[in-house]
Amino acid sequence: MLALLMCGGKGERLNAGEKPLFEVCGLRLVDHALKALSSHEVIAVTSPYTPSTEEYLRSLGIRIFRASGTGFIEDFNEAIKKLSLRGPVLIVCSDLVYLRGGIIDEIVSYYYRCGKKALKAVKDGKAVGINVIYAEEGEQEEESYIVEDVININTLEDARKAENLWNTMKKG
Repeated sequence: MLALLMCGGKGERLNAGEKPLFEVCGLRLVDHALKALSSHEVIAVTSPYTPSTEEYLRSLGIRIFRASGTGFIEDFNEAIKKLSLRGPVLIVCSDLVYLRGGIIDEIVSYYYRCGKKALKAVKDGKAVGINVIYAEEGEQEEESYIVEDVININTLEDARKAENLWNTMKKG
């Protein structure tokens, strides 16, 4: 499945430069995402706010689509429209730390089984930034998939929490 890796946010809450390049648990956030998406074709959706991220991803041979930077939903919709994407598309934020492997593939597998046109991953009742949508459809009935082993990094406190969990899991 084609994945749009969303890398265009301002990262204002983290206040540590371009968020996709921020290092947590020994990897840049964008590298956590690329590792999780290793079995999928990836197009990184950047914006004018993330030029260094764009340069880094290009150096890795990742295809880039530069969106306007208007917002998460607006940017992935812009990419879908301008790239003329069709069928199911995986949309993943670049600010997630995965505490175990295989999470993305589990979500995609569940999407195909659930029979809905849209799926969002949730943790503690909140969307985590992993979605599957059917590109050529408008409004879509959505299914939820509960994940536990993903941490969204928005603040330095989130990064500390991820580091602590990561180190605890490595020990145990």
